[in-house]
Order: sequence, then structure tokens, then C-alpha cells
Amino acid sequence: MAPMIKQTIQQKKLSFWKLLFMIFSATFVMNMAIKVFTAISPEMGTIGGIGALLLSSVACMRIIYKHIAYYNYKLIDDDLIMERVFGRANHLFLSLKLSELERFYPYKELDGKNEKGDRRLYKFVTGNNHDRWYVGDFTRSGDRYRFIIEPNEVLLRAILSAYIKEQ
Repeated sequence: MAPMIKQTIQQKKLSFWKLLFMIFSATFVMNMAIKVFTAISPEMGTIGGIGALLLSSVACMRIIYKHIAYYNYKLIDDDLIMERVFGRANHLFLSLKLSELERFYPYKELDGKNEKGDRRLYKFVTGNNHDRWYVGDFTRSGDRYRFIIEPNEVLLRAILSAYIKEQ
């Protein structure tokens, strides 16, 4: 197995105009909320304006974060590392040894309910192309976990070969 395999999963580029429209829509909703609450009373207008400002700020940050952040998968020897990258900051979300994998299978084989059940679920994918997604299940300290990734061919072969060796 290669000493290190790295893959980056990025969002489809969002056009500047679409992003601008989303942010202006959130601001428009904020202004409408202020008008509606001000018609009730000035105090309600102030409270509604502050609430709408907070909700609009959260909505704008979520829009920006969702479309700018991307995922890195790294396979170093038998350690699979998954992290979310936002700007220059890499946030490690999950790291596991391939020997911990109990099951590794295509997403389409996931049980029909698509429920996480009693497992903690980590999704390291973007978009809706389920054909290339894979699911891994493992247990750590008595807790059950499931992660979803979209590996390229090189990473997939490396994970499958290590997973098959362990079985």
C-alpha cells in the first residue's frame, strides 16, 4: 500500500450571482420581518429586528460555509483521516485505523430506511451523486459509528485491499 494517499472533495462551484441572490433574499426576509413586527408595536419591531438579524446572519453564514468548505481524505499507512477544510483551517473530524472497519460497502447497499439508528453518522460527501458513495461502519469504546465518503479509485482500492486483508 502507498505510504500516503490524499483526495479532496469540493463542492460544485456556486456562481457569484446565485450566492448574492441567496444573501439578498435573507436580507429581504429580515426587512419584511421588521416591517411586520413594527406594525404590531415599536418594541416588537425592535425585538423582531434583532431576531431577524440573528437569523439572517446564521442563514448567510450557513450558505457561505456550506458552499465554500470542502473535505480532505487521507490514507496514511492504515490510518484513514477525514477532515473539513474552511479557508486555511483544517478541522479533523474523524480518524480511524482500517483494522477498525467492521463493514465497508457501497451506499446503495445501505438498508432501505437510510436511518442511522443507534449509530453516530458522519457525512464527508457533497452533492447527491450516491453512485460513488461508500459507507463504513465501526465500533469504538462501545459506541457504534458510520461514515459516508466518496473515494476516488486509488483510495477505494487501498481501503478495500486493507479491509479484505483484515477479514
